[in-house]
Formats: sequence, C-alpha cells, structure tokens
Amino acid sequence: MFSPKATFLIVCLAWCGSALALEDSPEQPLDTSIVADNLEDTYARCLIAARQAPEIGMEMALRWKRLTGGEPAKHCQAVALLELGDVEEAAQRLEELADHPTALAPVRAGLYAQAAQAWMDSANYDRALVNINKSSQLRPDDAGLFFDRALIHAALQDLWAAVDDLNRVLDIEPLAIDALILRGSAYRQLEIADLALDDIERALAMEPNNIDALLEWSLLARDRGDKTEARLAWIRILEIAPDSSTADVVRRHMEEMDVNSDS
Repeated sequence: MFSPKATFLIVCLAWCGSALALEDSPEQPLDTSIVADNLEDTYARCLIAARQAPEIGMEMALRWKRLTGGEPAKHCQAVALLELGDVEEAAQRLEELADHPTALAPVRAGLYAQAAQAWMDSANYDRALVNINKSSQLRPDDAGLFFDRALIHAALQDLWAAVDDLNRVLDIEPLAIDALILRGSAYRQLEIADLALDDIERALAMEPNNIDALLEWSLLARDRGDKTEARLAWIRILEIAPDSSTADVVRRHMEEMDVNSDS
C-alpha cells in the first residue's frame, strides 16, 4: 500500500533520480556542502541530512535556498520540519509547493500526497482530504492513493466513502490485505457482519497471524456474543505481538469484557 515513504520517493524520483535510494541507505557521515551546478547531488545529500539529523538538514536547506536552491531546497526544508515534529508547518509548506503551477505533475502528485499524510498526522482530516483528492486527480489510477483516501474517510467516519475507495483498491490489487482488513472494519462498523467476516476471513487465509485481521475477527466474534472465541483471538494477538499498539487495544477490550461480565 501507499505510505509516507512512497510519497517521499515519488517526489525524489521526479526531481532527482539518484535520491531514490537514500531512504534505504544506512546512516553515513553527513556532507552538507552545496554544489551550485549539481542539483541532483546536493538534493540527495540535503534529504539525507534532513532525515538523519533534521536540525543540520534544516540549516543546509536554508543555506541552499539563499543560493537559489529553488523548489528542491524548499522540499528539503519541509522534510526537516517533519522530522523535527513541526508537522502542521511542514504540511502547509508541502501544500504550497504542490500548488506551484510550473511543477511537473508527478512532483505535484507526490507533494499533495505527502502533505495529506502530514495533515493526517496532525489530525486535520479535512485538509488531508483536500490534498489527497488533488493528488488522485493527477494520478487517477493509483491504488495507494485510494487506500490513503479511505483511511481519511474512515477517520472522518464517512464509512461508505471509505468502502467505495477500498473497492477501487481491491479492483486494482485483489490481494491487498490492508485494504481487505480496512474494508472489513468499515463493514463491521456499518453493522454488515457477513461482508465484514468475508473480508477478514480472506485476509486471515493469506496471513493467519496478521494481528489487525485477528483483532477485527475478535470484534466480530464479540459482537455476535461469542466471548470465548473473541478472548482466544485476543490471547493469540498478545502472544504474537505483546508490545504492539494492537495489543494495547486488546487489553482494553479484555478489561471491558471482564467488567461487563462482573456487573
């Protein structure tokens, strides 16, 4: 599925092909020199600095901007802001970069998607939806964008819109397990238990130990009154991934079930 890493790499690829591999590179000594006649090399090193040492990356991006680094320098600055935790400011800057009418369509699409992710991280889902819609207009057949938009719709509790987007994802990628699980969750919340169970069972057939699918399966069991099966699934999740955020959710559900059983 689409991811913050994927949006980041799309922008890098469009502006500078050699930057594509930097996400998977091990940490290396930072070179913050700026070579005026080598945009590609400077951009790649600025992004490495922004990701590995964002304060240094920010300083490099600002120096590069003063030396006419242009849009790549501004993008590097936004990445540094993301890494420094200034998510709303980064989202705003990414959105402004994407709105630049002279930018190539792949660059604008990636920037809008990256801005959408940043707005999601800051819980501004309305703004995230605006940006993901703009990105999908530029890349209308991108399954990952439909998945991201489904996540935003789900956060906004527009579950039928989420289902519509997930249907499009699964038309393109029938084995997209994350989409199956999210659609199953949406159907469960819409109280369409048979469709929810079908999606979750398909997901578990592909990955029997997928903790998110197991969680959805347990909630469906709980909702139909099968507390024993729900508890068995929760115990399995705790065995597979005891330190995960899903395990934290499981513990809350187990506590709630115990309280309700005692009352």
